[in-house]
Amino acid sequence: MSSIESLNEDKPTPDLKVGALSTFLQRLDKLEADGKPLLYFRGHSKRSFQLKPSIFRNSGWIANESTMLKEVILRCPSEFVGGVTTFQSLVMMQHYGLPTRLLDVTSNPLVALYFACESHDEDDEDGEVLVFGYDIEAVKYFDSDTVSVIANLSRRPADFVVPEASVGDSSDPEEAARRFNANDSIKLLLHDIGSEKPHFFPRIRCEDLQRVVCVKPLLDNRRIVRQEGAFLLFGCEKVKSEPAKLEDSTVIARLAINRDEKQNLRDQLRTLGITRATMYPEIEHVATHIKQSYSVPSINLGKLSSSQARVFRVMRDGLAASIPEVAKSLDMKPAVVSRVVSELQRKGALRLSGRGRNRRWKLVEGLEILGSERESLSSVGVGMPNA
Repeated sequence: MSSIESLNEDKPTPDLKVGALSTFLQRLDKLEADGKPLLYFRGHSKRSFQLKPSIFRNSGWIANESTMLKEVILRCPSEFVGGVTTFQSLVMMQHYGLPTRLLDVTSNPLVALYFACESHDEDDEDGEVLVFGYDIEAVKYFDSDTVSVIANLSRRPADFVVPEASVGDSSDPEEAARRFNANDSIKLLLHDIGSEKPHFFPRIRCEDLQRVVCVKPLLDNRRIVRQEGAFLLFGCEKVKSEPAKLEDSTVIARLAINRDEKQNLRDQLRTLGITRATMYPEIEHVATHIKQSYSVPSINLGKLSSSQARVFRVMRDGLAASIPEVAKSLDMKPAVVSRVVSELQRKGALRLSGRGRNRRWKLVEGLEILGSERESLSSVGVGMPNA
C-alpha cells in the first residue's frame, strides 16, 4: 500500500468528528508532535480528497505540464519578469488556478479549518484537517537547490523517466552519481536548473527527484501572506506521471470535520476575522463577500425536499428549536433532523442560536420565502395553517 493510500485508512469514528471551534482547539492542544518543532496544516472540504497535486489528477495535464508552463508565460509575460524561478512560476500558476505539482498548506490551523468547512450542495461530505510535522532543517526555502531540482521537473517532457543508473554500484557511490548525471535526460534537467541558477553545481541526487518537500515561498502576494501559506512540492516516482510518495511519518494527525457543522464552524471563524474576504484579499473575492453579507436571504419552498419542507415548517412556526425538539415533533430520527437542519443552513434559511446544550436553530431574520407554500407543503403531506 502506498503512503497516500494508507492515509485513507482508519478513518475516525463519527463521535470523534470536530463540530465546534473549541473542540478543534482542544484536539490541537493534545497533539503529540513526536518532537517535530514545525507544524503545517491542510484543510480540504472532502475527506475523500487524496493528497495528490492537481497536475496528477488529469492525464492530459501531467502529459502537457511543460507546455502549460510555457503557455502561461507566453500569454502573461508581465507576470513572470525579473528572473522568476520555476518554483515561483509554479506558485503563480497555483495562485490563478492552473494545475501544478504543488499542494497548499498553512502554518495557521484556523486557516486550514476554514477551507475544510467549505460546503457542497449536491455531494457534501465530512471535511478534514491534516497536520504535518517537520524538523526545522527539513523545511526548504524558495531558493533551495533541492526545490529547484524538483520544480524543474515541470519543464521536462511527459516521457521523462528517472534513469536506471541511479541504482549504481553501492560500493562506489561517486561513480554511481557520475553515471546518473551523465544520462541525457538528467543533463537536460541540469540545463533547465542552470538557466535560473548559473552557479548550480551540475550534480543531482536521484533521491531528490523522488521526494515531497515542504517549502516556504516568497511572501510576495497578499493571499500567501493572509493565508500564512507554504507548499508541499512533489517530485515523481520512476516516471514523471506518478507523484512521489508522501512519507507516512510526516502526517501526525487527521481531524475529521463534521459536515453538518461546517456552517456553524465558519460562523465561529468569522468572529475571529477569518472570512472569504480575509483569505482571498483580491478585489473580486472581497466584492463577493460584501455582496453576500448584505444580500436578503431567501428560500424557495418549491425546491425543498420532503424532509426539508417538514423541518422548515416547524422552524417557521416556532421561535427557536433544538434538534431533539424538532425530531420529537415530527417523529423523525435526530440524526436525520440534524442533517436537514445543516442543509437548510447552507441554503441560508436557518441560523444557530446558543452553544453546547443550549443550541437552538431559528429562521434567519428577514428571510424571504419564495414559491407556493400551499402547493409545496401539501404535496409532501404537511398540514396547512388555518386560513
